[in-house]
Amino acid sequence: MESIKKIRNDELVHAYEAMHENNTKETQNAVTRQMVRATFLLPVVPVKGKLPEDFPPRVLKNDKGQLYLPLFTDAEHAQANPGLSGAMIPVDISDAYSYLVDNKELQGLIVNAFSKPNLICARPMVESLAKLWSRIKTAELNGEDPEEALRPKPQSVKLLVPKEYPDGVTFTLSAGLKEQSDIEKAWMCMVQKSPDDKPESRDWMVILQAESPLKGREAAFQEIGKSLVPYIGKHNVIFTENNPNLKGLTDHAAPIYVRDTGDL
Repeated sequence: MESIKKIRNDELVHAYEAMHENNTKETQNAVTRQMVRATFLLPVVPVKGKLPEDFPPRVLKNDKGQLYLPLFTDAEHAQANPGLSGAMIPVDISDAYSYLVDNKELQGLIVNAFSKPNLICARPMVESLAKLWSRIKTAELNGEDPEEALRPKPQSVKLLVPKEYPDGVTFTLSAGLKEQSDIEKAWMCMVQKSPDDKPESRDWMVILQAESPLKGREAAFQEIGKSLVPYIGKHNVIFTENNPNLKGLTDHAAPIYVRDTGDL
């Protein structure tokens, strides 16, 4: 099929090769930009009496037995494995996500599986790319600038101080902080990363007012964070120094820990 032979995504290949060499936000964004613009080749299994778009996709299994949807940026990359280079249909990232929705066993997709490097996208990443693709198409249909959809949206992060802490948290945290004799005060809050995130997915943050820098003592604070697991579950616990950006919280919220000068 001539249209299949014309499909190429050289810029995507260059983008993910650059990301493999230097994984930064800039190279990640470049891959995202190309992924939502690309038309891929998907190997399928022909079925008599069905249209090509209704043919079931071929899948790949890795060494761990996990299944992935194989996509290729062009016919040359697909020919690296004769078993997958037969019948192919063009798909975009939204189509690819639809296949993942239909098959819960698929862990994600892999682009140019038989090349080094290649690109693996787990299911949550494919879902995010499909949503971005949808925003771009909506912008185009409405005569708006699709580039706006590609620009990262600023996150609205809030620090939430609970009315009360889970049982055991105050005592255990205080016991750990007493071992660091220069800690004057500590505040503990939850980090809300988006308006619709769930409490069970949030990190905890401990803000420390200290006489000495925290740098170099990370291991000690990590151990304190681990001691809180029985009371807060396997949430991340982030320790940070008090700074002007946090004064809105530390000036008004009651600290969870205050050093007892009698302990000195």
